[in-house]
Amino acid sequence: MAFFKKLPDLLYASKITKSGFGDYTRIKNMFRVYKLSDNAKRHALQFYKYTVSEGMRPEDVALEVYDRTDFHWIVLMVNEIVDVYEQWPKDRQTLEKLVDDKLTAGEYPPPTFEGDPIGPATIDSIHHLETLERKDADGNVVIPAGLTVSDDWSYTYRHSTSPSIEKTLLASTDAVAISNFDYEDSLNEKKRTIELLKPEYVQTFIQDFESITSYEQNSDLEDKRTKKTAIDLVRKYY
Repeated sequence: MAFFKKLPDLLYASKITKSGFGDYTRIKNMFRVYKLSDNAKRHALQFYKYTVSEGMRPEDVALEVYDRTDFHWIVLMVNEIVDVYEQWPKDRQTLEKLVDDKLTAGEYPPPTFEGDPIGPATIDSIHHLETLERKDADGNVVIPAGLTVSDDWSYTYRHSTSPSIEKTLLASTDAVAISNFDYEDSLNEKKRTIELLKPEYVQTFIQDFESITSYEQNSDLEDKRTKKTAIDLVRKYY
């Protein structure tokens, strides 16, 4: 990925002798990744919200917005995505496979809600219940939509003051069943809203990135983009 090519190198001391010398392995310094993101996001006007369409990959988004697929690393970095499989929205087929894999692994609890068939969990088994939005006579929200409740949940409130009326909300009438697939789909849909850097700021962003991820001059440098670790590894990462 182009993103990793942009990161500076670290010569990691994999074998250290008593004299302090040893073998070094060249790796990418992932500890430098987050420095730019915190700095750049102070300038909120440089970013805007974007909705990832079904089946789009980071490369597709980069091509659409920046006319270059290799700028996908900018898309990922702005959104602090380091694991594309876990953090990027999945297409329908991949999502269904995820649910199937979790069912096989027994990661969903067995059905316990009324109406669920007895036996192991399925893709359509109830994962949990969520409230529907309910308002009082004046239009004030009493219970917002999306609260997780149990199947014996109830809530009594004053529906109006003149005349004085109390009402009781019940799980059976004021909540909706969310299946195992619906649950995973909801989590997946939330990942579709990402932030993107406006195209006019891309070159400045890249320059800023390269400047911040470069090492300051010190005796451990092989060159401006490569740093060698010593025995005190933690102190030398930065």
